[in-house]
Amino acid sequence: MPLNSRSSKPELSSSIQSFQAVIYLPRIGPTFPELEMRSCEDYALAFGWGISLTVVDDDMETPPDRRAKLQVALRRIKDKQASAILVPSKATISPIDGEYHEFARQVEKAGGFVQVTRQ
Repeated sequence: MPLNSRSSKPELSSSIQSFQAVIYLPRIGPTFPELEMRSCEDYALAFGWGISLTVVDDDMETPPDRRAKLQVALRRIKDKQASAILVPSKATISPIDGEYHEFARQVEKAGGFVQVTRQ
């Protein structure tokens, strides 16, 4: 590992990858979820997280385990391309607590977590 010429501490910037998150947003109707996206982006920025993917899903009526775009977000966790899925609310995953918790367990089993950015 290269050493900084001013100190004996190793330079870590090149050897540490930034924490990555997936933003998962619901689209209800024809409008883009701008406020929800900004909420998630601001949350990631506050913690210095990178965004590896932003997903906007029109299919909010389907259960989480059968929602193709939500499974794409989960695949990023499984493939170690991201460590968190940012959502503006729990209802983005499911308004049913059991479905939300089951999906959150899948994300945790894959090595990540779901983070709700606002209540």
